[in-house]
Amino acid sequence: MTRCQVNIPGKTKAVGVVADNSGMKNTIAQSATAPAAEPLPDGRRRENRIRVNIPARIIYQGLLHEVSADAVCTDITEAGIGFQTSAGLYVGEVVEVEFRKQIAAPFRFQVRLLYKIWNRYGAYFIAPGCSSNKS
Repeated sequence: MTRCQVNIPGKTKAVGVVADNSGMKNTIAQSATAPAAEPLPDGRRRENRIRVNIPARIIYQGLLHEVSADAVCTDITEAGIGFQTSAGLYVGEVVEVEFRKQIAAPFRFQVRLLYKIWNRYGAYFIAPGCSSNKS
């Protein structure tokens, strides 16, 4: 058995065929190329996470225009943020997270998506304008 095949009793199939037949979705952004990706912040898991439950808005580029979706921020650190949303985002994609207060202007910042588990996402903060592709 090679690295690109899955051994199913009685059959050997290519991994792509198994993934396609089981309905798995490629969650890696097509535009997330090596030059566009930034190194992960040092010690991203060493920082203490602050558990929160804050409503937020995720703003990302759709096919034709900017799209936004409701989200809930679940934890935050100095380096990144965790949130839940029903938006179909891709790992490696750069999105904006916006917090709104009734008495203040919305606060918006950019993050690059680091992982996706169902509707839960983890992302790390990036400086505005660091990405050549805002997708």
